[in-house]
Amino acid sequence: MNWNYLPGTTEYFFIFFFVALYVVYILRTVRIAHQLKSTARSLIVKVILRTLTFGLLLVSLLGPSFGDSQKEVKGIGKDIYVLVDLSLSMQAGDVTPSRLEKVKFELSRFVATQAASRISIIVFSNEAYVQVPLTYDSDALKTFIQSLQTDLVPGQGSNVCSALELAFDKMSQNESPEERSKMMVIFSDGDHTSYCGGGVFNNLRRYGVTVNVVGVGTATGASIKTADGLLRTEDGELVVAKLDEKFLQNISTQLKGQYFSLNNVKNDMETMSQLVKSTTGSFVNTRTMMVDTNKYYYFLGAALILLLMDVLITIGTFRL
Repeated sequence: MNWNYLPGTTEYFFIFFFVALYVVYILRTVRIAHQLKSTARSLIVKVILRTLTFGLLLVSLLGPSFGDSQKEVKGIGKDIYVLVDLSLSMQAGDVTPSRLEKVKFELSRFVATQAASRISIIVFSNEAYVQVPLTYDSDALKTFIQSLQTDLVPGQGSNVCSALELAFDKMSQNESPEERSKMMVIFSDGDHTSYCGGGVFNNLRRYGVTVNVVGVGTATGASIKTADGLLRTEDGELVVAKLDEKFLQNISTQLKGQYFSLNNVKNDMETMSQLVKSTTGSFVNTRTMMVDTNKYYYFLGAALILLLMDVLITIGTFRL
């Protein structure tokens, strides 16, 4: 027999509480019977009934599972290309602890919700590079996510267009027999150095690729921390990185996706994750699994029958 829930501190507390109270009850009843010069032997029936009832209720709460059954599981997955902005502006502190650190945290959670899909990570600044090719390995993905730093990609600018082009090229090269559904998710603050030409948008629309955009940061912006202190221009002015929401929203609109916000006040990652998860994927495979079935209701039913017997059966506690 297997258990869906292992007994913990709470269960042990209630067991001790029940035993302690019932011991006090029995001792008190026996003492009263002794004072009345009587016997309390009939109490044994009630003690047995209530102990069995409590035990059965406890077992049902722990979720006993036994008996193997076969279950057919269908794998429905997608190919998701995640584009992560690694320009210096992603070190701005208007999102705690920084824009990039927030993205890394939320991206790890996002990967955990997409177990049936293959995911690739493409990083970009002035240029774009494939950090992780398409893979099901969520542990490897999380390891690479934690290693993301702004110095992985040369340059200080942010060229979203180059990342979109690279993702489309990889997408075109990875045509598979099952024609898996494909989509992109962009994490960026929109601090761009160039505008995208119509060609990349046309290609993505023609292939039916949905592109969702997550805008990281705030319109107010913040200074950028570097190893040498706060980033300044050649004239010594403090650089303030601001979220360009209009630019990012235009990308999502052009590519028939949706725009989501990620900052200290608003976090749309849960909505975005559910949207991606609910998007129709392609059939991948079917496999049969052996699963244990939770049989708690047997024990719960027996406990309710004993409880009913306890209520209906009247026993004289004392014999005079």
